[in-house]
Amino acid sequence: MKNLTFLIITFLAFGCHGQNKMFEKEEKNAKEFMESKISEIYNDQFKTEFIGTWHEFGKIYGFKFYIIENNDYPIAVEYNLGNQEPFEFDKQGFEKEYEAIKVKIKASEQLEKDIQVYYPNARAIANRIENRDGTYRWVNNIYTAQPLDKEKEKTFTELNALCNSLTNKLSEEKAFYNFYFPNEIDRTEYTDNRFSFFEFDNFSQKHIHHYRVDFIKNGEEFEMTNQKLYDNLDEEQSEKLTESIEKWKNENGFETWEISLLTESSIDRDLDFKKFMLSSNGEKKFGFINLETKELKFVE
Repeated sequence: MKNLTFLIITFLAFGCHGQNKMFEKEEKNAKEFMESKISEIYNDQFKTEFIGTWHEFGKIYGFKFYIIENNDYPIAVEYNLGNQEPFEFDKQGFEKEYEAIKVKIKASEQLEKDIQVYYPNARAIANRIENRDGTYRWVNNIYTAQPLDKEKEKTFTELNALCNSLTNKLSEEKAFYNFYFPNEIDRTEYTDNRFSFFEFDNFSQKHIHHYRVDFIKNGEEFEMTNQKLYDNLDEEQSEKLTESIEKWKNENGFETWEISLLTESSIDRDLDFKKFMLSSNGEKKFGFINLETKELKFVE
């Protein structure tokens, strides 16, 4: 509850920042409507917390709320109230989202429990997403809290087998697994809300490698259809690599050539190196730079 309160305060500060005084009356009406409607329909089961106003160029499009359970382990549903006259509360839409979040929480807890057998400090979130045709797919994110071993092929084989065993329990036809590996062993005992843990601004700083593996059902069996491995370098790391490449090209007659650090996805590549490209007037030169020593080598 403490973490949820902090999250709400953060949203309140963000939502209200820079808002014009002209919004106050509209916001007051929206809050009164939501409070009365939630009380009328659900008695004391839920309460509302105002997040902020959705607006652009002085025009209000709607109001954002959290609808929160009144208990010690609350589920918070973000609800967008459209700015219309009169206000309308989408009871069916809210309850559908509420049930979906309950499924998400239960599935995430089970996934984390299963993963922690292999990665004791892991965190996980399982998201059941509806497809356009009304079917569903699972997108599972797992923070391992362990670096990716240099013998990554063995790690991938073990993870693929684990994912296959988890996927065979599903009734849906697609499941995607994303494993995130930090640069060093993370011994932190996290107690914050898992959903806020995986929010981009917070989570993007925690890992350096991202392994993705996809499973799609073919007949009665699931098949692994995709394997990819990505780097996640922070701004400082990228700048240092670029500076080293810049120095090399200025010393070797490539002063006017442009540098591009390239996104790679091959699971077979060397983790110690980052791929880059030099380009000038349609001509391209590809190479690799060592993440630690800054050694350069080029593709012939």
